[in-house]
Amino acid sequence: MKFNFFAVLASLLILCACNADDTEITTTTAALQVAINDTLIVAQRDSAPIEGGREVSVQPEHGEVLLDAFTIKYVPGVDFTGEDYLEVTNKASNGDANFYITSIDKYTITVTE
Repeated sequence: MKFNFFAVLASLLILCACNADDTEITTTTAALQVAINDTLIVAQRDSAPIEGGREVSVQPEHGEVLLDAFTIKYVPGVDFTGEDYLEVTNKASNGDANFYITSIDKYTITVTE
């Protein structure tokens, strides 16, 4: 009986491990600048992914992020000048409803007068 239990357990572990994503996560870093009380288009793409998406994983402390399938916009707080930071995590799927992180975009934004 012990052998059957361990055989089943080993099979389950192997099956679960085969479903794991072994790809490396890409990290992109960018330094951007925007004028006070203006809106910055941080990133833009022509088409949305069929499966997956993106989310703001680190919110900026001094502004707001507007995120849709095509555009990431940063709006600094009223009359804020200085440096702010945000991160966007991009996700994808192999069509099996299991999402995995494909890349992380890190943005340092300087708001100037």
